[in-house]
This record gives sequence, structure tokens and C-alpha cells, in this order.
Amino acid sequence: MTNSKITMMMMMAVLLGGCLQNMPAAYTGGPPDPNSVTTFTLSLTPGSVLNCWQANPGMDRPMTMTVQNNTGELLTSGGIHYGLTRVAPNVYAGGNYIKIRADLSVAPKTLAISTNDQSCSWAATAP
Repeated sequence: MTNSKITMMMMMAVLLGGCLQNMPAAYTGGPPDPNSVTTFTLSLTPGSVLNCWQANPGMDRPMTMTVQNNTGELLTSGGIHYGLTRVAPNVYAGGNYIKIRADLSVAPKTLAISTNDQSCSWAATAP
């Protein structure tokens, strides 16, 4: 009985560890980021493979990055919300099937989105 409980706990740890490896670690240092709303319009980057053009119509519409209480949320024009984790002051990242990184600490602000294998990637800047 105890052997099966230990085995079950180990299996759960492996499964959860696999899920959590895609999530960036939250940054908690420094003062809180100011609340903000930034609009980005993505463009397919030149290094993307040819098939990425099929996904481009949904990606090149304006997207809104909202920061509130040190959490980020990217809202697409199609109504899809992506919760992002603060990974540095004014820098947010996340994504399971795609990787998203919004750097609001630089001028111009940047947004980068790519597939997990980085064969397709989009980028944008905003003032």
C-alpha cells in the first residue's frame, strides 16, 4: 500500500514538473510595474518558414497588452486572452503552445510571439 502511494506521488511530481517547465518563473523583486495598456500590430519575421503565412491573417491584427497589479494579459482582436507572467521589471512572458514575450521596459516597446520550435515568429514595436 505504501509502495503504491510513493509511486503515485513520484508520477504526479514528474507530470507536474513537465507542465511547469514551460512556465517562466515569476519575478517579484523591485517596485511594482505601473498599470498600462499597449497596442501592438505584429508582422511575420523574415526567418519564418513558408507555411507560417497561413496563420498570419489572425496574427497581424492589433493586439492589446494590459499590465495590472504586476500581471500581464495579451488580448487578441479575436478575443483570445493569454495570461503572462512578470519575468523582469516591465517584462512579461508565457505561453504553452506558442511563446510570448512583451518587453515594456525598452523604447520602443516590443512584443515577440513564436511557435515552440521557432519556425514561425512574429514581432512588433509600439511607442
